Amino acid sequence: MPSVNAIRYTIGGPESPAGSAESRTAVIPIRGLPGLRGTVEKAADPAIVGSNMITGKYRTSGNVAGALPIAFRAVPGVGKLINSLLGQEDAPTQIGAAIRIRYTGTEASCKLSADTSGDTLDSDIGDFGDESGDAAFGTGGSIDLSSASFDTVGELVTAINAYTYYDCEKLFGGDAVDAADIISITSAQAKSGWVTVFFSSADSGIYLHKWEVVLANTERPVYSIQGDGIGDDYLWAGCVTDQLSISGALKAMVEAEAQVLGMTETTEDVNASVLTLEDIDPLMFADGGISIGEVEYTYIRNHSVQLLNNHNAEGYGQGSIWRQYQEKGMFAVTGSVQVKMDSDAILEKAKVDSSDLVAVYLKYRGPDDDELATDVPAMIVVELPYCSVDSFEPQENNGTIDASIGFEAVDKKGSPYNHAVTVWLLSDDSSAY
Repeated sequence: MPSVNAIRYTIGGPESPAGSAESRTAVIPIRGLPGLRGTVEKAADPAIVGSNMITGKYRTSGNVAGALPIAFRAVPGVGKLINSLLGQEDAPTQIGAAIRIRYTGTEASCKLSADTSGDTLDSDIGDFGDESGDAAFGTGGSIDLSSASFDTVGELVTAINAYTYYDCEKLFGGDAVDAADIISITSAQAKSGWVTVFFSSADSGIYLHKWEVVLANTERPVYSIQGDGIGDDYLWAGCVTDQLSISGALKAMVEAEAQVLGMTETTEDVNASVLTLEDIDPLMFADGGISIGEVEYTYIRNHSVQLLNNHNAEGYGQGSIWRQYQEKGMFAVTGSVQVKMDSDAILEKAKVDSSDLVAVYLKYRGPDDDELATDVPAMIVVELPYCSVDSFEPQENNGTIDASIGFEAVDKKGSPYNHAVTVWLLSDDSSAY
């Protein structure tokens, strides 16, 4: 009998044109029997012919759709699903280190910028859109990364942490990484929220895959997905990630689930894949981190975030019963975090009765004892710089009271900084997904 433990799902693409199957190149790390499959809808013949029974049924549509439960980790199979969710990434960058910075002062805005050719990192503060150099940051708001006091990542982190109203933390990489290898940032908002700053490398062997959600009127990349060992081997072409849910809870691994819409299903000339999953560990809930605004919450019971394309499921036409095109709808991101009720958490309640926006930063990483390279762990980060806090509900938890905080990301009006959603992943794979 077929065993769930013997099935394998693989993915390839993107397809060009959509619906034209591509060779599968990566394993999707599923954690259970996926719901993705082709189903056929039939309708009864409406003819009335003097018999008190229907006289036949006929195919009216074929629907490739369903869920892929994922053991979430930083591998190409997951990267391709994220690419289909958010839009085509640029060419990956070989990376040596990353830090994150936030401004906690009283000014309304803190604009961070970095210049690769000029070897500078700047901070401008003031009213939104009218900032000027912060005298407390470097020299007149600018740090010269070629200076002996700031020319390594370790020295830079120490220096910024010593500045009034700034927090700085190394996310990964060695302290000795050259700070002058900073990757340019046009502008990013660091007021009460983290900004990630990356440093390139010529030989680390680790690549940054970065997605800044495409909100333009272009369709998402589509992929070919194959499922083996489920009675037969199936190939679904024209598959797009309609939704991705990421969740995690105490004493567990991070999980995800992708909702997929496809175009066609076939078993013809489909041979079982011999691809294997990369030797990359799963992302662990305990090794991650979640912050809302300036608060890094430690006592998190559980959380979830949903990224949705809201595709039109009715992409049908003439010439085939199967879906013939993919058409995305309005993009949305919602989430919730259940935390211990304390003096920090209770302050989130006032934000529900406010139109103010806060940054949400979700960091997922692999175990401390397993790294992609020295000082570089497996990692996926979701950055949501502008979120509305929409709910605050007390939750009973074994006789104590927690707080469940709900939020939704927005594309801030008139913002010259930050993309509404940024997701990045570290991998030893140099190819764009």
